[in-house]
Amino acid sequence: MQAIYRECVITAAWQQRAADTIPDFAQVSRGETVWLAVDDNDNARAVLAVQEAGAYIHHLYVAPDMQGRGLGKALLQHLQTCIPFPWRLKCVAKNHVALGFYEHLGWHQIEQGQGEDGIYYLLEHTGPI
Repeated sequence: MQAIYRECVITAAWQQRAADTIPDFAQVSRGETVWLAVDDNDNARAVLAVQEAGAYIHHLYVAPDMQGRGLGKALLQHLQTCIPFPWRLKCVAKNHVALGFYEHLGWHQIEQGQGEDGIYYLLEHTGPI
């Protein structure tokens, strides 16, 4: 999980973060329920971390070489069987790829705010995926 998280954060075009400033995934997802998508060799290729109280998606990362292959959508489809809608998440406004992904799946912006990575949108999905 840490490897995917680290690789996605380092390679994100919308942010500039030095490798030594990336926190440990176990710390930033403490208390959350985590699901993985793994390949045939049991290597984690995507990770989803959710704060079940409030149905808040805190992390959804897909390894850069696996993006666009349906792993993120598959994790969200699985989540439908575990956590009822509505779901919410924050997405940084500069993260155009993620915003396009969420919009394509039917997420809607309900708020806008300012965070450490700049402007973000609070998105909501009322289901189904």
